[in-house]
Amino acid sequence: MPRSPEPAREALIAVAERLFAERGVDAVTVRDVVKAAGQRNSSAVQYHFGNKAGLLQAIMDPHQDRLDARRAEMLDELGDRPALDELIEIFVRPLASLLDNESGRHYIRIRAQLVGTARLPSDSDLMRELLASADGGEAANEPRPGIRRVAQALVDLMEDTTMPDLGHRLELTAVLLLHGLADFAQRHPDATAAEREVFTGVLTRCVAAINLADKSLSLER
Repeated sequence: MPRSPEPAREALIAVAERLFAERGVDAVTVRDVVKAAGQRNSSAVQYHFGNKAGLLQAIMDPHQDRLDARRAEMLDELGDRPALDELIEIFVRPLASLLDNESGRHYIRIRAQLVGTARLPSDSDLMRELLASADGGEAANEPRPGIRRVAQALVDLMEDTTMPDLGHRLELTAVLLLHGLADFAQRHPDATAAEREVFTGVLTRCVAAINLADKSLSLER
């Protein structure tokens, strides 16, 4: 009876996730992954995933599906019209919760490398596209249901904020959130739950400051 290809596939995903996080997605080759996973077939990545991009997607999709499901649950718990600070919690906390396990930390470090790139649009990129579509444009990527609902809730709450202004806030949010979490994941892999909670609280307040800032404020003297 032929052996199932699943163990080999899962081994490639686990090894690639670690290597991509530690060395960088662009620095790791398909050959590096195959060798580190102990695969004798040099075409193992092509067989299971098609190419390196397919392998990357196989790493990211399960994490993103779980994140989106959790965000949808949090929205359901808040009711029809959540406040802006509650939406920020929905945006930040599911991602920050991944700091409590090695695979989650790897995912965060990979996401930080790819934020804003065409290879893997961030949640902020998808939300910005959704906001543009609400303003008459078109979204190039089909987002997951949870992040779509967060975007719609933002539109409802920030109807007086212009799309360019909101887009810039989302860009800053993505950079701060992903790079902040990635830095913490790299420097504090053994952080306690209490230490992670302190950091998550600080990060949430920083993201809130970006999105709650009064656009009428001026720094001119």
